Amino acid sequence: MASDDLRYHLVLYGIYYNDWKINFGGLADHQHLLLEDYISDACSTVETSEASDTNRFLFPFHVKKKYFIEGIITGHITVASSTATSSVSSYRVSVCSLNEDTTDTELFTTGWVTVNDTLAWDSTYSVGDEMVYAFWMDAWEYATLGEYDRLYLKVEVDADNNAVLWNSNDSTYQDIYVDIPLRL
Repeated sequence: MASDDLRYHLVLYGIYYNDWKINFGGLADHQHLLLEDYISDACSTVETSEASDTNRFLFPFHVKKKYFIEGIITGHITVASSTATSSVSSYRVSVCSLNEDTTDTELFTTGWVTVNDTLAWDSTYSVGDEMVYAFWMDAWEYATLGEYDRLYLKVEVDADNNAVLWNSNDSTYQDIYVDIPLRL
């Protein structure tokens, strides 16, 4: 195998900062971020987001002036019930790019994946079921990104209002995880 065939894997985790915001492209006061490692447990973060919202987790850093996403993208998301029994019928995860001039491009997607899950809620203990949904995307038709592009992970879940998307700052559970293969 030639050295130019080797991939660098960008492993990222989704968290929600509640006291730090970023502005980039069309995302104003954005707080859902992708990070290469979890931050201190002492930092103020939010554990969940509404699952039925479109959640965008931005990687706010340059990877390189020009790079290519190529290979198989893998990862998972975690959905749970909150305050009452929830139902999840499908989900879709996409890797997208955003340019500072607000050009927004969907690069790769899982497409809608049908699931049909009921997540129970135990009101006695105020705890709900959770489900981890694994995903992978074929990225062999590579995407080219330049120095002004930023990556983000778009998570869409077709669920009722009692479902939440876990995005806590906790390395034990890794609520949102994505491994993106790059050819530099």
